[in-house]
Amino acid sequence: MTSLKHTRYRQFFPSLNGTNQPFAYLDSAASTQVPEVVLKDIEQYYRQGHANVHRASHSFARHATNAFELARKTLAEFIGAKAQNVIWTSGTTQAANLLADGLAHLVEEGDEIWVSELEHHSNLVPWQQLALKRNAVLKAIPVLGNGDIDLAYFRQQLSEKCKIVAVAHVSNSIGATQPIPELSRLAHQYGAKIVVDGAQAVAHLDVDVNRLACDYYLFSGHKLYGPTGIGVLYGTEQALELLEPSVFGGEMISKVSFETSTWNSLPYRLEAGTPNIAGAIGLASAIKFLSQFPLKERLSHERQLLAYALQQLKQHPKVELIGEPMMRVGIIAFNLRGVHPQDAATLFDQYNVALRCGHHCAMPLSHRLSPEGSIRLSLGLYNNQQDIDQAIEAIDKIMELFDE
Repeated sequence: MTSLKHTRYRQFFPSLNGTNQPFAYLDSAASTQVPEVVLKDIEQYYRQGHANVHRASHSFARHATNAFELARKTLAEFIGAKAQNVIWTSGTTQAANLLADGLAHLVEEGDEIWVSELEHHSNLVPWQQLALKRNAVLKAIPVLGNGDIDLAYFRQQLSEKCKIVAVAHVSNSIGATQPIPELSRLAHQYGAKIVVDGAQAVAHLDVDVNRLACDYYLFSGHKLYGPTGIGVLYGTEQALELLEPSVFGGEMISKVSFETSTWNSLPYRLEAGTPNIAGAIGLASAIKFLSQFPLKERLSHERQLLAYALQQLKQHPKVELIGEPMMRVGIIAFNLRGVHPQDAATLFDQYNVALRCGHHCAMPLSHRLSPEGSIRLSLGLYNNQQDIDQAIEAIDKIMELFDE
């Protein structure tokens, strides 16, 4: 078991165990730290023989292909999907762009594409650009004062004009968790496809794409204790068949002539070029690492730590919380009274506390709730009560500087 003061998970992360001074890493929403076993599995792949996948019959190629496809199966099982429904990408951003390009043929002039005010730019700008290209209308589900989306407004405004709904499962700015099954039901009621940005959810929730009933689900490895440059685009078989390829080259073709080309079957027709083989193996390794710990235990640890962090911040007289959604995971946005977020983040670093500041790649939400931006504290499996206490102590020291 684990406790808030002494989490057993931290020992597996070399970057958090190699310093003499305690380092409170509270920026996991940007990128999580990587466990030792993931680093070793990536290194082992290269040491045992690196080769391209699906392209040769020699032993190095067979080893690489087997490991690559086994990684796909591991990721699929993690989210309750079939392996053929998992497309490798470089991350959530690429996946969203592949979808915006691949679904463009469904959108005509005057049609509607819905996003929410909570969205990260990577799940907003691709749809904005698609709407501009197709003379469609981009509409936003507004955010209430506490940071939750206005579901009643969405129900009232949705119509047959809607072709695509793109929403975050969890807000990267304030941690608000969205009712994806209900949003899926509403979208499908009008024949629309629903795209879910799960980048901030997969490490903190029990994600089953069947229960969510979404058409597409996207996430990145570097927010899931895996390496950078690797991600997943899940789609139902029907939804993936709708996608027109927008990246062309090796692997995704079946036959090529000077006159025409035909495409490979799924998932390969959406995976042009040499994939990030080591990244896929590393991400699968991260999933196996997480799976060795009971899910209920992991989620309980993060919920308790989130509750403790919220309690400490709410009690501090110099802290202003930004957004208080009804359901959230381990992300908290706040400001210090009279201190610009950028100045605060720089000073936090001097006290060995890693936080994020700014608009968090979600300017519409930031302008709605905190125009100057905010400081974001985000939790990972390795965090403990000491990290929160260190952040609170840093706040006290920062405010002493500004109160002088």
